Amino acid sequence: MRVLVTGGHGFLGQPTMIALQKAGHNVFVVSRKTVSGSSGYMADLLNQSDQKQLVKIAKADVLVHLAWQTNPGKFWTAPDNVDWAKASSRLIESFFEAGGKRAIVAGTCAEYDWSFAERPLAETSPCQPASLYGSCKLDLYRHCERLIARGASIAWGRLFFLFGPREPATRFAPAIIRPLLAGKTAKMSQGTQVRDFLHIDDAGRALAALVDSPSKGAVNIASGIGVSLAEFAKMAQLEIGRGEIDIGAIPIRTEDPPRLVADIRRLRKEVGFQPLFDWRAALRNCIGFWRMQDDRLGDDRG
Repeated sequence: MRVLVTGGHGFLGQPTMIALQKAGHNVFVVSRKTVSGSSGYMADLLNQSDQKQLVKIAKADVLVHLAWQTNPGKFWTAPDNVDWAKASSRLIESFFEAGGKRAIVAGTCAEYDWSFAERPLAETSPCQPASLYGSCKLDLYRHCERLIARGASIAWGRLFFLFGPREPATRFAPAIIRPLLAGKTAKMSQGTQVRDFLHIDDAGRALAALVDSPSKGAVNIASGIGVSLAEFAKMAQLEIGRGEIDIGAIPIRTEDPPRLVADIRRLRKEVGFQPLFDWRAALRNCIGFWRMQDDRLGDDRG
């Protein structure tokens, strides 16, 4: 099938594009930048005329919509979350009006009511976002639900905590790994928070699997395994073999829930997806990437 991928140049977009190509799909990527190895189109997705031109040119069977406001540390409260929700609604509608057959849209675990997170969060768990980002994603999901009720084929991938190569250096995994690789001290909170980590390549494979699945509505994309931040950091230190971890140096944010883990039965049983990485193997892969990046930087400086 011909698949239109938005945000194809991003952290999640690249592995998704690769997984789609491996599955035999013809991938057409839209981004603000050109993406090597695929046919592509540059467009401003917040511009309605650009959207209409895009779906007309792409003539895609499937839309995989990943593009959104993703500025590290700022996306939770960024005002343009509202713009992205409205623009995404228009894009999805334009895609189906142009003859598109199926859409896969990236959601977030931030849509859930985190006060119900003592147990694994299922797709039927209550939704009550605590951030503008989560609220705007949920608004878009509700719009997709209405389209599904009218006959549209849409799967909504609710993403949990993704990490791996190429992620922004300020995120949790590289913020722990890079100081340790340099033999320095990695600072963190008490690390009691339990999170559901998934390697970014597995997330891309899961989204690609949704393309070929008949599943509609929300589907959690996660590992289903809870790991404390402290356990994650200590394993990184053990793998790297140097550096120190200053546990408790940073206070836990009041809005941080103690536990966020997904129920992934729908992903496994309906979609038939199994990850290639467990969290330890994913961590080793991430360490290898940052070791190589830091070595290259050292060579450039030398």
